Amino acid sequence: MPAQNNEANYINPVWPHDFPDPFVLQYRGKFYAYATETSGCHGFQCMESKDLVHWKWLGSAFQPPWSPAHYWAPEVDRYQGKFYMVYSALNPQTNKHDIGIAIASQPAGPFHQAAILVHTGPDNSGSIDADLYFQKNGVPWLLYSRENPRSIVIQQLDKDLMHTIGEPIELVHPDRPWENGVNEAPTLIKHGSRYVLFFSAGVYESDNKADASYCVCWAESRNLLGPYTKAPGTLLHSIPGKVYSPGHQCVIKLKDGSMWMLYHGWDNEGEPHYGGNPLGRTLRLDQIHWKNNEPIMAGASTTPQPAPHVGPAVHKR
Repeated sequence: MPAQNNEANYINPVWPHDFPDPFVLQYRGKFYAYATETSGCHGFQCMESKDLVHWKWLGSAFQPPWSPAHYWAPEVDRYQGKFYMVYSALNPQTNKHDIGIAIASQPAGPFHQAAILVHTGPDNSGSIDADLYFQKNGVPWLLYSRENPRSIVIQQLDKDLMHTIGEPIELVHPDRPWENGVNEAPTLIKHGSRYVLFFSAGVYESDNKADASYCVCWAESRNLLGPYTKAPGTLLHSIPGKVYSPGHQCVIKLKDGSMWMLYHGWDNEGEPHYGGNPLGRTLRLDQIHWKNNEPIMAGASTTPQPAPHVGPAVHKR
């Protein structure tokens, strides 16, 4: 069942079921959401909506034929008339995560495997949480998270998106104690003359609510390849008694200029981990505002909020 909302307001979660690591694409008057696999769905989840608030679950969009498990964090972008999904999955030969890319003619699929973009490296570090970024000059880039250490890097892609070029360049790494050794889930946008990198830090699930540390952070740079300076605090973090470990965000900009973040989070039932919380990580939505060219958010909301005024969107660029 969809979340209860009306046309003027909405209440989080907008999808009260397990929908981890969400990403949203707008195409021809609809929004398509993609997520990590969940119980009862072997493959990447897909949903559609007309307003970012009311969602219809479409099932599985893709199952990588080369991997048996760990279908994580899909992102879909429209490029040169086709839809490209980047994702991570378990390499059965190395037992580490690689990043693949698949192609479809429609946003809901079916997708077809095209290439492996990032293989497990000689340092035995897997790679997860891919994010595509296209410069105005058309040059494509791939951001992703290395698993050991859990840092965020960027690497150029060729024009057909089938191969990486050069070596990855580190943008941020976990250098603050409260990040718990994790910087992951990159979302890169251009805001004015600056590059703004949203990312998640902390551990996505915890044995108890007191230790729920996952959160959304941001960093900025005047140059695509850095250096990036982290903001001192967080944009979203746990609110005791209401929502825990909000994170793995995506960002969408609507026609009216408003910018919105979709992310997952645990509610107050049980403990914030699988097997302890009956709903899992549910899909949530909150608006991003800007003050002095810095993103600000009122927090991970759990009370009625003004609904987005949707229209043709300009996705995260």
